[in-house]
Amino acid sequence: MDYIKVVKPWGYYEDLFRMKEVVFKRIVVNPSSQLSLQTHSNRGEFWFVTSGTGFMVYNDLRKNLKPGDSIEIPIGFVHCLVNNGNEDLVVYEMQYGICSEDDIVRLDDKYDRGDESSLGMGVNGAVCPIKICDNLPEGKNDAKDRS
Repeated sequence: MDYIKVVKPWGYYEDLFRMKEVVFKRIVVNPSSQLSLQTHSNRGEFWFVTSGTGFMVYNDLRKNLKPGDSIEIPIGFVHCLVNNGNEDLVVYEMQYGICSEDDIVRLDDKYDRGDESSLGMGVNGAVCPIKICDNLPEGKNDAKDRS
């Protein structure tokens, strides 16, 4: 079966199933890459890690991730996903609620997408509680190396 593949600066995702109320995705994060610090107003998410290692920021906590880990991200929770390993980080995501790609508020994004300011600060002063890019080695951080 052919799935819709969407390429992003951090890797890509594939839509495995999509309806208004539920979406299943396979997310692949390249080594030394990260998703934006973001929140959603109308949907929650479940993540299940199948390969690779990394960590996530979950409101004001940092959680290391490895294969077999799962997490629920309720509606409105601030979160991001970081691959600080040497191989692809693969996460299966199930969205629930009102599922739309327009329901992303980026609070901090090293690829300069979305709502964040040009200084890397978040909307209304929100900023990533962990300096994500600073945790990745020099020459291995696409975002920091491009600036």
